[in-house]
Amino acid sequence: MAGNVLISAIRLTRPINLLIILATMLGVCFYLSKSNPTLAINTIHFWLLSISTVLIAAGGNIINDYYDLKADQINKPSKVILSKNISKELGLKIYIALNFLALSFGLYLSFIFDTFWFACVHTFCILLLWFYSYYLKKILFLGNLMIAGLTGFIPLYAASLYSFGPMLKIYSRENPKEWFDSFYLEFLIILAVFALLQNLVREIWKDAADIEGDQTIGVVSIPIKFGIKKTQRIIGFTLLIEIALFSFCLDRLQLHLGLGSFILFSVALSINILILILMYKKELFIKYCDFLLKLSMVIGLSTLYF
Repeated sequence: MAGNVLISAIRLTRPINLLIILATMLGVCFYLSKSNPTLAINTIHFWLLSISTVLIAAGGNIINDYYDLKADQINKPSKVILSKNISKELGLKIYIALNFLALSFGLYLSFIFDTFWFACVHTFCILLLWFYSYYLKKILFLGNLMIAGLTGFIPLYAASLYSFGPMLKIYSRENPKEWFDSFYLEFLIILAVFALLQNLVREIWKDAADIEGDQTIGVVSIPIKFGIKKTQRIIGFTLLIEIALFSFCLDRLQLHLGLGSFILFSVALSINILILILMYKKELFIKYCDFLLKLSMVIGLSTLYF
């Protein structure tokens, strides 16, 4: 019985999404270390930052399911875990425990580096994810934008650890100009914007599959407000903006990135073009859009490792 509860608790946190977050943060560490072999960072501190970020995301997934229970029982009854495999009370206790542990790590990092940054960011993200689940997701577009913004913030948050401490050589407060003028930070910003836009489109499309349940809890999503056809146009327009935006960066990316990274980034953008083409095949678009969006984001973020 305890084993079933543990498995259900893990499923409740959406482990695949958590692995993507962890892989992104570790990718930032790998990319910066590879770009500058002289760069020194405490591995334990980086793992604490990465694990605490994953714990906050896990807690956010749990509290979202807690407030979405009524809608999920309509939209995806076979995938409901709370109240079925785990009681709502136990789910809430797990949520509190995960956030307490994450915040403890954030406070420790703030103490070690003599800054309020990590404690404040951890606290803000915990409260923001709760507010999203409780209220903000019901507001047209704002909930989608918030989740997308947090997704884009992840690689930048990982990189922020390199801005603290006198032993971090060029990436320190004592010599900030080279850090902010370097291509390393520029590429991480490009990836952050890519992750934001990609996840924004995915969040909008996910709402299209949840219309019936969302209406029961008072959510005003883009598909509910404008319908499926207009939602597809909004997604198509956003993808076109994304493709055009990164087309301006391709020459600079080709100049500074390795061949493998540049090819992967180009493939990620090409998948977005495929999604646009599938819009003319409505059945295929509905079937594969979510998978292709996630695939594109994973491939784009994997450029950190090449």
